[in-house]
Amino acid sequence: MNAVNRFGLKPQYAVGLGALLLCSGITQAGPHVHGAAELMLAAEGNRIEIILNVPAMSVVGFESQVVSAEQQQAVSDADALLRNPDQLFSLRGGQCVLEDTQVDFSAITGVSLDTEEEHHTEEEHHTDHEHSTHEEAAVDEDHGDIAVKYHFNCDNSAALEQLSFGSDGLPFDLEQINIMWVTELGQGGAEVSLTRPYVGF
Repeated sequence: MNAVNRFGLKPQYAVGLGALLLCSGITQAGPHVHGAAELMLAAEGNRIEIILNVPAMSVVGFESQVVSAEQQQAVSDADALLRNPDQLFSLRGGQCVLEDTQVDFSAITGVSLDTEEEHHTEEEHHTDHEHSTHEEAAVDEDHGDIAVKYHFNCDNSAALEQLSFGSDGLPFDLEQINIMWVTELGQGGAEVSLTRPYVGF
């Protein structure tokens, strides 16, 4: 599924970000380049939505389906970290507070941690063999990417000045993150790296 509409962004955000994706040459499949990730930001009024797509290999150390207790623990640890964006990046300006986080590990677990019940109901209609085949197809389609959506409530998103990553470098030992944004003031794209771990708006 396209990263832009995976979490149902507002139409104006989806169109703007979709255009940026096409112009930057990023494919629908997502990054799937070890050491590289994508971050998309949409801001309007008092709302900011951020979608982070990162290869599972960078986050948990594997991109196959979870089969062992050790792998499941790695997913649980990553989930706890991804739900705390303060440990990954910071927003300067706008006085923003995190309101909601959605994490999608379905590329390696077959189940999004935020929609397990809904997915379980669908699973009941498949045999084990059919379900296994379905999971393998999902991995091929999503290329082992983990997607996270953050929803922030801000005093004024138009006052957003910068998104930056920690002084210790990019998260998950990433080498670069391609950032695309759409705000009420315009849209753009940039790449953050180990030598320039921030982007201004």
